[in-house]
Amino acid sequence: MIFTPPPRNDFAEFIETYFNRCRARIPEIAANAGKWTLEDLIPGLSDFDTRFLVGDQMTSEGWCRMSTAVGMVHLELARERKEWARNLEHLPGVNLKRSELLDPAQYFTEFSQWSFYHGDERFLSEARRYVNGHSWSLSDEVYHWKKIAIYYGPYNRTIDPPINLGVYENKYPLHSRLMHYLAPPVHSAVCLMRKKTTPGKLEAFRLARDLFPCRNVMDFVLGTIARHYEVPEHLSEPGVTELDQQLADYLKGMVNVLLDSAPALDCPRDPTVKELKEAARGLKGTEPLAQLFENIKFARLMKGRLWFYGQEVLWFDSLLLIRNELNRIRANFYEMPVRLFARIVHGKEASADEALGMLEGNVLDREQAEACRRFAKIADPDCPTAELKKRALEIASIFDSFLAAIEALMEGAKSAKTNSPGCDG
Repeated sequence: MIFTPPPRNDFAEFIETYFNRCRARIPEIAANAGKWTLEDLIPGLSDFDTRFLVGDQMTSEGWCRMSTAVGMVHLELARERKEWARNLEHLPGVNLKRSELLDPAQYFTEFSQWSFYHGDERFLSEARRYVNGHSWSLSDEVYHWKKIAIYYGPYNRTIDPPINLGVYENKYPLHSRLMHYLAPPVHSAVCLMRKKTTPGKLEAFRLARDLFPCRNVMDFVLGTIARHYEVPEHLSEPGVTELDQQLADYLKGMVNVLLDSAPALDCPRDPTVKELKEAARGLKGTEPLAQLFENIKFARLMKGRLWFYGQEVLWFDSLLLIRNELNRIRANFYEMPVRLFARIVHGKEASADEALGMLEGNVLDREQAEACRRFAKIADPDCPTAELKKRALEIASIFDSFLAAIEALMEGAKSAKTNSPGCDG
């Protein structure tokens, strides 16, 4: 097996260049952050999950203007810097106003997994101080158990196809297994053991050596990453199958330690995938309002993401990325938020269409409700591959009115929660 040596690590240059290019277009951007730490970004294989922080004056119209501008930055950089195609796969997912980041009622465990990079120094200091000062809570416990349940079990070889990797594609099977599908549950297990969420994947692997059985597995993982996955015996059979079994066994032993040390779950030792998922699903600790906000904050730059995916760049493959978004955005941005609103405000479990009926004429006007229906219709997962780029552009073209509707929904839910009987607000 022939390997291309790892490229120069230019993630710091990319992060700064990308931030400056975006901020020049959108001065409302106050700062940027990224999921995980700089050492967790493996040159040639990792993408970069940017998070943008803006001032409180940002409106839904402003988010859409920002989304379009950031999409254009992606297109320009993808054409200028072919080697950054992998880095540019995603417009920022989570995007927050200052007050949203600093509001304890809207705290999201992932905030503690962020590294803060560039922007207004006062804002950055405030953000770091707030996140570092967060005390462990039940919502953190629930977040990490649910994260473990998502990744528990044998690696699914169909779930993470390699795209935009160029000469490093033959290393991706190991990167996917170790950094995308082993690191998140190990990181969450380390956080549960220490009752503190910390940012890094590699740091979690190092800590796991002393917290869980089979230290040699973590030594292998760290050594393999340090070698830029140039381990041919685990990139072909029978080594691949042996590794998958070894990693699945590691997760089982790790979960057993967690269950023995703090049995928060009604779950047997050596759980099956189904048993652990059901036990995690039964945990309560996340407020519906926080769940609602979790979905909406991911929608804010989706217009620009889909617009970018709809463009033609010879060396940037976007079809699988569009398919991935179509598989989740209707459920995450429309169905789940309106159903959560019905639960928060009306105390009812309702279908998405029933819940939208409750909203129309109350929180949403007729035009906003129609925008939700248009989005639900067009954001259809059953889209032929030949039409994916066209569909991405269609959704982008109607996204402004839809985002305005779900931002109004969020404000309505917050207002109803604040004014409900028994609320201190």
